Amino acid sequence: MAFKEELSPAEKLFDMIDKVVIVKGRLSTDPTIWEFHIMGKVIKIEASVLENPKAFRSQYLSIFDRPAPLIKTNAWINLLDNLADEENNKVEYQEALEESNNEFIARQIFEIVCEREISDDAEEALSGLSLYEYELKEGNDKKLYFCLPSRVLIGEILGGTGYKITPKDLSQAMTELGFKKEGTHRVWYNGYQKRSWCFIPEVVMKEKGE
Repeated sequence: MAFKEELSPAEKLFDMIDKVVIVKGRLSTDPTIWEFHIMGKVIKIEASVLENPKAFRSQYLSIFDRPAPLIKTNAWINLLDNLADEENNKVEYQEALEESNNEFIARQIFEIVCEREISDDAEEALSGLSLYEYELKEGNDKKLYFCLPSRVLIGEILGGTGYKITPKDLSQAMTELGFKKEGTHRVWYNGYQKRSWCFIPEVVMKEKGE
């Protein structure tokens, strides 16, 4: 039996898609997710892999038990562009309602960090037993932070949890959540200079319930 194709595959899929919800993560390290709403079902694809239609086709087949309309890469990119065009009334934007894996891990690691006592004992801090009171120079002033050597935080705390996250993403997440000063900083521990994560005292004390 012959079938007459009145619409191109891209046009057909465009008509099938009721809407696209672009979900932005709460942190800069969180992935952006495109949610395709089709016939009461939702296909979720990370933006980082969206330009290749393979991920979409795989989920479509799994959900609907039939292949998605076969669209060439150039036509797929054009389809995405049209879906994201607000004039076509297909797109909505939303902030993620739930915390991402990175946010969850950052909060869990911060809880572990805050279990340590606050001390001015450099040896205790170097061994990971306490958070070290240290003043960092900021402009013409100095500001107090509670510091922990990077070796302790990454090697012992993060390594001990088994969580999968890069130190860079963990640092960025903790900074955006307001737990620590951005980046790592050189801190002197009784003559030993160590790269350290410097946490904000007020936030630490709040986490401790004090």
